[in-house]
Formats: sequence, structure tokens, C-alpha cells
Amino acid sequence: MSTQVGFWNQKYDRSSFIYGRRPNQFLLEVASEAIPAGARVLSLGEGEGRNAVWLARQGYRVTAVDFSKPALEKLERFSAELGVSVDVICSDVVDFDFSDTRWDAVVILHLHLAPEPRRMVHGRVVEALCPGGVVLLEALRPEQMEQPTSGPNSREYLYSVEELRDDFADLEHQTLRSEDRFIKAGEHRGPTSVVSLLARKER
Repeated sequence: MSTQVGFWNQKYDRSSFIYGRRPNQFLLEVASEAIPAGARVLSLGEGEGRNAVWLARQGYRVTAVDFSKPALEKLERFSAELGVSVDVICSDVVDFDFSDTRWDAVVILHLHLAPEPRRMVHGRVVEALCPGGVVLLEALRPEQMEQPTSGPNSREYLYSVEELRDDFADLEHQTLRSEDRFIKAGEHRGPTSVVSLLARKER
């Protein structure tokens, strides 16, 4: 087991939800218009399930990928409690096999990878999208290191507008912005520096 997996397993192995049960704010803002009803949605680095379960409640067919078993077990209990179904796959996103599956939407919310695996995963995401499919991504950007709220303590795990523009250059960027806003997500509460992307593959 890698050090990272062990760290997150320990972090998630509790009854409370570290990031709360409410879905990500950017997801709430854009999902209904960006993702067609009943679409197949892949959520990478899903964690405890707050976004996947919300998507399933909206009628999407959701698959959630994460490398933490305690997180996915919590997700399954959460989805059962609310009477929805989410397919779960325990895998590091870097090793995840997209195979021949094509997705209407891929959701990547606060998954922070080092530059080389980041570019590789993002490239695979672009290939795995259906024509007209969308990527919906939000991450912390370098300015987060100056904020009082939590986040990676190394610049290489934080994403800039320029890096995301390059990673998804083959897609049409409908939203690509950086902003500081107050986020309330479980234990993460306070001013937060984020970069948000909504991009669509040509039909």
C-alpha cells in the first residue's frame, strides 16, 4: 500500500464526512445544463461520495473511482441510505482502465496529481469522452498556499488556468476561470483559491 493510500484510508476511516455531504458548488452550478439527462458520468477521485450520490439523485448513471476502500464503503452506505445506485471501482486513477467505455461526462473535483500523471490522466479523459461529452473539473490553484484553508503543501499538486488550457486543448472551453471564494465543505471552511473548467468534445 502506498503512503498516499494509507494516509487517505486513515483520514476517511471515520463516521463523519470530512468534506460534508453537500455536493461541490461548481458541480451544482453547471451540471444540469452541461450534462444531458440520464447521461453516463464518471467521477474520478470521488472520495466519500458527496458528488457521485448527488449526481445519481439527479438521474445520472454514475461510476465513482477512488483508491480508498474506506471512502468507497462510506459512499455505498450513503447511496443506500438515499436509495440511489452508484457503481464503485477501487483503483488509483493513474492505473484506472478506461478500456473502450465512452462517457457523456467526466467529473474531476479536487483531485490533485503531480504534473506527469496529471497530464496522462487528463489525456485519457479526453479520449474516453463521447462526441459532445464534457469534462467538469475544479481544483485548487497555487494561490491556495497563501490561504488559511487546507490543501496540498506543494506547488506541483496545484493547477493553473494555463496548465488546464494545455491539458484540454483539444476540447472547446465553455468555462475556464480562476477565483477566490468562500467554501464550506465539511472540515474545509474558509477562503479558497480555485480554478474551474467546463470543456466539451466536438460532436
